Amino acid sequence: MALTPQPSGEDGSWTLKQIAHDIPLTVSAREVVELGQRLATMRGAARTEPMHLLEAMVLLPKNAGHRALKALNANAGALRQVPELDPALPAAPAPIGTATRYLLNNAHREAEQMGHYQVDAAHLLLALLYKDSAQTAERLEAAGLSIYAVRQYLTAPESAPKDARRRPLPSLAGAGGVSPVFAIPVGAAIVGGVGLWSGVAPGLTLLFSVLLVIGGWITSLCIHEFGHAFIAYVGGDRSVAAAGYLSLNPLKYTHPVLSIALPIVFLLIGGIGLPGGAVYLNERAIRTDRWRSFASAAGPLGNLLFAMLIGWPFLVFQGQPPPFGDVHFWAALAFLVFLQFTALVLNLIPIPPFDGFGIIAPWLSIELRVLASRLGMLPLLLLFYLLWQGGPVSASFWHLVSSLTNLLSVPGELIDLGQQQFPHL
Repeated sequence: MALTPQPSGEDGSWTLKQIAHDIPLTVSAREVVELGQRLATMRGAARTEPMHLLEAMVLLPKNAGHRALKALNANAGALRQVPELDPALPAAPAPIGTATRYLLNNAHREAEQMGHYQVDAAHLLLALLYKDSAQTAERLEAAGLSIYAVRQYLTAPESAPKDARRRPLPSLAGAGGVSPVFAIPVGAAIVGGVGLWSGVAPGLTLLFSVLLVIGGWITSLCIHEFGHAFIAYVGGDRSVAAAGYLSLNPLKYTHPVLSIALPIVFLLIGGIGLPGGAVYLNERAIRTDRWRSFASAAGPLGNLLFAMLIGWPFLVFQGQPPPFGDVHFWAALAFLVFLQFTALVLNLIPIPPFDGFGIIAPWLSIELRVLASRLGMLPLLLLFYLLWQGGPVSASFWHLVSSLTNLLSVPGELIDLGQQQFPHL
């Protein structure tokens, strides 16, 4: 939506960065504005005016605005009424004046009415014909242009700007920030890790192991859910920012059963990293099925990246405990890596409510998606029953987890020791 200009400074001027926050500009439009700012400085003007944008458009032969002038048979001589300057010469950008801000708003409004998501240089050309910008309108009309002709050019299939029809990625400015609450699990993992590394208090091995594993697990959960929310936001779902999902705050990802009770129980009884977070995405707002699938896949990808981030020393030393630090530290870290891979494999199983189903769901028929919704938690409970009962499903699951830990060269004996250091029911 076009916004009424509000001065950002006492002189009623703006920077291009400030304007681009409200008005999405294509590369060609930004090129015109940037050169117009430099030309304003070179002309000795205090602010960038619409005439400077028109001059910039004339001086940029490869720009979309210049191509529109040429396609519409504009009289170039009527537009070159000022001495030419070399656009390659450096010049500090002059601030954008009120008249130019109104012009950009008019171009944005025209783009929206045409169903375009971004303002192209040709939209700027159209706005330069508005009577709000009398000087440029007179010059363009004298060159043989009209608002009607430029609108026809912009809406014709063969000349409509492709970049303008591409929905821009949203800006993350102000969308979120790292919550101080995120420091709690990170701090707990660091305290547990330092305590185990030093080996100065063998009697506190259990406590330090709990701090490292639980703190590290909650940290990975935040990264997992942030991955979902970040890709959904980039894909068009702005609601995740308002919900606080881009803050890495574990309290924003809680679900009374999935986030607290079940993950702790599964860690204590079986050493499975149950995905415990919950973010609610507005799938209707996400622009395409590919983005919806990517938003679901981003969570497991977060687990994979976290496992690689904390597990790289095992890969460096090729399956041997690194020759520094206490062995109990490396055992707890190996167990945490192992949990990441259990979460990764579990999440990618294509049944609801796991992310694996979310990845394929956009491509399924509506009937199958409705059926999956009606099943609720039943597939999850059935899967865990099969995992605990043994058999081919359980064997395949643990074989895949073991293969992943082997790829990172995590020693199996360290994983076992780390699990023994952790409390069990």
